[in-house]
Amino acid sequence: MEEKRFVQALVTALAVGAVGGGSALAATMVVPGTSESSVNKSITVGDGTEVLDLDTVNGSIRVGDNSSAEDVETVNGAIRFGKNARADSVETVNGRIEAGEGFVASGNLETVNGSIRLGSGATVQGSVETVNGGIELTQASVRNDVKMVNGSMEVSGSLIGGSVQTTTGGIELTDGTVVDGDVIIKKPSSWGWSWGKKKGPTVVIGANVEVKGRILVENDQTKLYIDPTAKVGGVEGVEPQSMAER
Repeated sequence: MEEKRFVQALVTALAVGAVGGGSALAATMVVPGTSESSVNKSITVGDGTEVLDLDTVNGSIRVGDNSSAEDVETVNGAIRFGKNARADSVETVNGRIEAGEGFVASGNLETVNGSIRLGSGATVQGSVETVNGGIELTQASVRNDVKMVNGSMEVSGSLIGGSVQTTTGGIELTDGTVVDGDVIIKKPSSWGWSWGKKKGPTVVIGANVEVKGRILVENDQTKLYIDPTAKVGGVEGVEPQSMAER
């Protein structure tokens, strides 16, 4: 969301919440071929329905099986897609993103506080990103990067066209997953009070996984385990351990 638009929406939500008690109203069913924008309402798109943009502030968004939408955005709420659903870009701030089997996104999937989960056969032409939340990809395809800061990432039998990146969250790549770019473990920023030694993330490169780029570790507290059947372009920043040491 553009910053100005986000701020305006948030201010409106707070104002309406103060008047109406802050509770979200019943879900609005979207008419085929139209857009829907609201503040304190959830939005629902029925099965087999094509709509345009969907935008709410305090409410969830659900797009049914075999349905399509263009840009899908909310501030406080989850976004869910049924089987074989389609969308352009998908964004939320406080909420998770879930997509069923065969889901297709032509743009990015982004959240700040929430997880992202893609079912079998899902395809994202852009990137998949979260800050505070996990990422789960099962037999999915992501054209660009997959990034998170805090959380856990589980990628099984999937294809990632860009790089995989984390800071404090663990990564587990399994079942022949292929990463065309690098696996990057960023060093956490040091600010404020720090009590004791910070624990680094655990990164597992499982059986038959291929990382065509390198594994670049900036956090020397990282534990890296690589299966003997995995193929990796190189490792920098930490000494990898065998799976038997896990």
